[in-house]
Amino acid sequence: MTILQANHRDEIDAIRARYTSPRSATLPLLYLAQDVYGHLSSEAIREVAEILDLPPTDVFEVVGFYTLYYSQPVGTWMIQVCDDVPCCYLGAEELVEALTHVLGVGEDQLTADGMFTVQRVKCLAACDRAPVVQANLDYLYDVTADKAEALLADLRARAADGKKRGVSGRFAEDFEVGSGGKLTHVSREEPYRARQFDSPSAGPSRGTKG
Repeated sequence: MTILQANHRDEIDAIRARYTSPRSATLPLLYLAQDVYGHLSSEAIREVAEILDLPPTDVFEVVGFYTLYYSQPVGTWMIQVCDDVPCCYLGAEELVEALTHVLGVGEDQLTADGMFTVQRVKCLAACDRAPVVQANLDYLYDVTADKAEALLADLRARAADGKKRGVSGRFAEDFEVGSGGKLTHVSREEPYRARQFDSPSAGPSRGTKG
């Protein structure tokens, strides 16, 4: 019996119970396998296929299609920097350069200690908080290049805190990055609520006369 089946049987059963068709459980089971093994090796993909009684080719096709499935080893933290236009205007290029410089690796490369991979992505849909970063799909707002070193130190410390997390983002949260690079947890709605309703420049609320 594999690690996935031996140690996560209850979670596997809970995922399968959500769907009338076993095929529909492919995506969440792949995310679970990815978090358990760190990436989706051929063996892990075949294991998911076996659990769901599907042809392995069907599951390999899913992994090849979706960009958030990683068939090669990635860091404990997958750092994704948005390099779309608003983020680039506000320093995303400098941020990528700072992160890779501090880590001593190129983009999409794994650090020697297995802790980090830095990757560019397009539009994380938080343009008003640019530059925006995702770390294991945690949203990190207002991340400028001068915060890179402290941010990496914070992420390294969080990796050792014993809290459940994984590159698939099943436990993702939102954080603001302070001037010293320290992460402060915020609710997913808070960064937008303040700007939409509390800002004097937000204008009249819907349904009122200007």
